[in-house]
Amino acid sequence: MIALAKQRESGEVSVQSPLWAVAAAYLLRMSLLWLIHRDHDAYQSLFFPVSNETWNVASSLAQGNGFSAPLPGMHGPTAWLAPGYPAMLALALKLSHMDAYAARIIGLAFNCTASALTCLPIYAIGKKVFNRKIGLASCWLWVFLPMSVLFPLEWLWDTSFSAFLLAVLVWMTLKLRRESSAWRWAGYGLLWAVAVLLNPAIGIIFPFLLGWLAIERRQSFLTWSPLAFAVLTFCLGVLPWTVRNYFAFGQLVPIKSTFGLEFWLGNNPEVKRNWSPGSHPNNDSEQMRQLQQFGELSYMKAKQRQAVLFIEAHAATFAKFSLGRLADTWTGNADVPWDRFVFMLHAGEAYLIFSSAFSVLALVGIVLSCRLRGSEAAPLWIAVLVFPATYYITHTGLRYRHPIDPMLTVLATYAVACAVSAVSNRCQARRTSRSVSSPDSLVAN
Repeated sequence: MIALAKQRESGEVSVQSPLWAVAAAYLLRMSLLWLIHRDHDAYQSLFFPVSNETWNVASSLAQGNGFSAPLPGMHGPTAWLAPGYPAMLALALKLSHMDAYAARIIGLAFNCTASALTCLPIYAIGKKVFNRKIGLASCWLWVFLPMSVLFPLEWLWDTSFSAFLLAVLVWMTLKLRRESSAWRWAGYGLLWAVAVLLNPAIGIIFPFLLGWLAIERRQSFLTWSPLAFAVLTFCLGVLPWTVRNYFAFGQLVPIKSTFGLEFWLGNNPEVKRNWSPGSHPNNDSEQMRQLQQFGELSYMKAKQRQAVLFIEAHAATFAKFSLGRLADTWTGNADVPWDRFVFMLHAGEAYLIFSSAFSVLALVGIVLSCRLRGSEAAPLWIAVLVFPATYYITHTGLRYRHPIDPMLTVLATYAVACAVSAVSNRCQARRTSRSVSSPDSLVAN
């Protein structure tokens, strides 16, 4: 009996440690990776990861040709992508001695590691804003969340790393509310620089979180100077890449150049609802000819002008497209016909239902956290509400939304916990009411 009690206690400790969630997440993702790639032919034909521009630039880097050639037919320096993830893939190519198949497996293993480690900031956020039980439940939900399992295996892109870094940054924001250490604020600013050099879209959240920190520190009569220090270290972290782009193009390109193209792909006469993938230079020979003729930056500026002209002439259509993309961001509807894993598993309907329910729970979590936790939960809903805005006006998909999925996981877990607590309290109240009004209790009184 004593031994059984000790085993039971050990099991409880295991489940209640976020490190065990990390281990479970890593084992699950790596096991699926092994199942997928053990058959080389099936992997190449059915489960080949999407990499496109990132792989092309990484190959150029690994071959010693610099950060260039994002598309076949393009040559010379590029700012098509932020440098972070192509540099990781270039490292994978070097580690595999330029074996493309092995390098892709290494890259996917990197993704699985980042996705598994995301359990830790999820736990820390849930514990900090709500309580330890919410943190634990949230990180265990992440272990099995379909998007967090599929995306590391499906995309050789920054997706999983972006989710990890943004979750860490939201946790650091919560921790820095009362912090005055210059070194920690410097680390905060530098980590934002790393995140933006991996995925520039994350940067839209930075000023909003700084604004929240400024308000919180003002209410606590703390100085604002650490915020300026964080901004300074952020700018210093991004500066080397910006300088590289200036010398490469003779123009200011802070991180990457492709907003004009992405904006136009979502706003042109060929768009049916979300975007027009057939118009991408990778898929359209005329667009590739224009890109080669005008050069990367001039082409991007031309596409942005065309998108603006289209919106000015078709404002109602733009509003319709944007509302459709907003819906797609939260339901995953745009992924159903395009996602290879979802298609092969015949899981389109289940994917749509789960994604929609997950989003609804997270949005309920936002409402409840605002009402019950006040400004303490603000960094979570700031990230969730602000980050997708760029994709509403360009084009969207659940992988674009994935950087905020850790926060959605915490909020959805909190919503479920509140619902369970409310039901439990109501049942307890009914049992109490019945016991008080029972004949035995009346006789006793």
